[in-house]
Amino acid sequence: MKKITISMIGIALLAGCTHTQVAVRDTTDDRLTCTEIASQAAEVRMVLRDIDDKTGMSGRNIAMGVFFWPGIIVNQMNAGDARKAATERMAVLADLSNKKKCG
Repeated sequence: MKKITISMIGIALLAGCTHTQVAVRDTTDDRLTCTEIASQAAEVRMVLRDIDDKTGMSGRNIAMGVFFWPGIIVNQMNAGDARKAATERMAVLADLSNKKKCG
């Protein structure tokens, strides 16, 4: 019974290792207005802040270190992928903003 409980905690912590993944490009990007571009950029900045809050010496990683240390590695790897996609999306939005001459 104890092994099952520990395994369930480990699975729950691994499931919590996911970060919001941002699509780098969307088929409707060319039709975005300046207001929509700014709104999406704000959302991506929130995703980046969330990633930063859940990595490094975060409460999430400390809890994983106590209960299921491999979760820290998964969390950090997933954060890197999520951060890369969000950063690339910001570049796409900046390019769109420049092309549309958004102020």
